[in-house]
Amino acid sequence: MTGPETTDDRAAAYSRGVDAGRIEQRLQGHDEHLRHINGSIESMTQALRSLTEELRANVALFTAGATAARRDTKERDRIAEVRVEEAGIVESQRTVRWTAWQRGFAVVGAIILMVNFGLGLYVAFYR
Repeated sequence: MTGPETTDDRAAAYSRGVDAGRIEQRLQGHDEHLRHINGSIESMTQALRSLTEELRANVALFTAGATAARRDTKERDRIAEVRVEEAGIVESQRTVRWTAWQRGFAVVGAIILMVNFGLGLYVAFYR
């Protein structure tokens, strides 16, 4: 029963159509805005991924450097210990212990040397 519509019905239908057009236009605006936000989020995600990769690379370099330094320090300490042990062995082989009578002769010799030096000064300046 599609009969002639009244002008009020036509006006109401027109208003509904206009309102639907406005709503659709607003929804389209929202869709575009959401696409823009999604694009921004995607670019931020890419930036974060690249920063994460760069950070991982820097951490790997730092870790490798710290490990190498620790290894170098341990190696240097080990070499130093070996050299100290070798020096101790060589020193103990080179060190000669004096006996009691050798020490006594050294003390008597030092005393005679001092007396002679003193006598030499006395003769040089007071005679």
